[in-house]
Amino acid sequence: MSYSILHELKPLFYPRSIAVVGVSAKDEKPGNRFIKVLRAFGYKGKIFVVHPTASEIDGITAYPSLKAIPEKVDLVNINTPAQHVPQIIVDCVDKGIHAAEIFTSGFREVGEEGKNLEQAVRKAAQEKIRIVGPNCFGVYCPAGGLTLLPGPNYPRESGNVGVISQSGGWVTDFIWGADAYHVKFSKVISYGNGIDLNEVSLLEYLAQDPETKIISAYLEGINDGKRFLEIARSLQGKKPLIIWKGGLSTTGKRAVNSHTGSIAGEQSTWNAFFKQTGAVQVNSFEELLDTTAIFTYLQPGSYRNLALIGGGGGVGVAAGDICEKFNLNIPASTTDILRKIRTLLPPQGTSIRNPFDMGSPHLPAAILKQVIEILLEWEKIDLIVVNRLFFYGNEQLMGEKIVEEDKRAAAVIQMKRIASKPLVAVLEELASGPDMIGLEIDRRKVRTMFLNEGIFTTASLFRLVRALSNFSNYWEKATRQRSR
Repeated sequence: MSYSILHELKPLFYPRSIAVVGVSAKDEKPGNRFIKVLRAFGYKGKIFVVHPTASEIDGITAYPSLKAIPEKVDLVNINTPAQHVPQIIVDCVDKGIHAAEIFTSGFREVGEEGKNLEQAVRKAAQEKIRIVGPNCFGVYCPAGGLTLLPGPNYPRESGNVGVISQSGGWVTDFIWGADAYHVKFSKVISYGNGIDLNEVSLLEYLAQDPETKIISAYLEGINDGKRFLEIARSLQGKKPLIIWKGGLSTTGKRAVNSHTGSIAGEQSTWNAFFKQTGAVQVNSFEELLDTTAIFTYLQPGSYRNLALIGGGGGVGVAAGDICEKFNLNIPASTTDILRKIRTLLPPQGTSIRNPFDMGSPHLPAAILKQVIEILLEWEKIDLIVVNRLFFYGNEQLMGEKIVEEDKRAAAVIQMKRIASKPLVAVLEELASGPDMIGLEIDRRKVRTMFLNEGIFTTASLFRLVRALSNFSNYWEKATRQRSR
């Protein structure tokens, strides 16, 4: 089956030609926009257009039907009203086309008539064509030159993260959010109602795809729970699977049914699923984003014992509370650590017991470097967190540029290059008013510098610790599973 599904879905992800059905000769419809998006994204294959009367649309020769196209078509993109979709699928089968994506909505999510249309589409397919959708945004595959309807400016570079999602909106946000972490994708599939290719078959594909090393998903319902469980279980310790399951509340279940017509499932069932498979459960968009990203930065393993370096007593108190909430440890400093760091910091206004309160977020870069050097030698520590030290913002917040800002950032980067343990950082959004946009620009510049050096960053300690806990939990479970 592994070879079969990789081979079977090749036209979907790597089409040499695409036919777009549902374009207008006068107005800009979704089909017209999709053609423009494909061209802007840089698709290199042939594009065909189907229109009943036009001879040319957007500079492309138009054909009255799919069967009238004189060349082979790998993938069909469908944007017509729902009632026309079954006949278009019939035409696809007659022409020997093996893949289609149906952007059109108006199927089971709208009621009984829509359910009947879905049945008609399935019958028309005769199991001879693989379909994404309906009610979706389609496929984003940089290596294949494909992008989603809203994505002409998505990154062109391929990566190792695969995504399956019933929501097109969340996928769009996720791609841009992940780009801020420099995370790149192998394949992203917005599959909507999933009348053919769904969470089960797409998970099976990504499980076998050699380009995909990490799998993230937003799911509303499951068609074949037993098979999905089997595939997810087979991934444990091989490819991390991170799932945001929508619709577990009463209101959420109702919204799921009106969104994609799916049946959401019960909380207890999903609790058992996560326990049996070792998949990572997340509960928000931000948690899905942060957790996916951290898997691309850290080497497999558990990072449960932390050293936290920050500027301010309250920062350390909050850090202790957050870490305990997520079962991460902040070991107390040893006598040797206390002795070494005491020579660097004044006794007044500082704390060196871990968390390490440097006394000020404006710590001299040379001192920061020495403190990191000492903590890297501490055997009990798995990872060092740099939190609430100013690498940017002084000029906007205090009216003066402090040169140590740049030096502090350089010190962290220098230590990362020689470190035997991971360094991660919190880069807070210090102010969000419209007159402080320059501060946010500076923050993003520092974030880019850190990420380019492999230093994982988030905008808050809570988000970092939550992602780190998910990461450590996953690899601990995988290790226990292997030892059985």
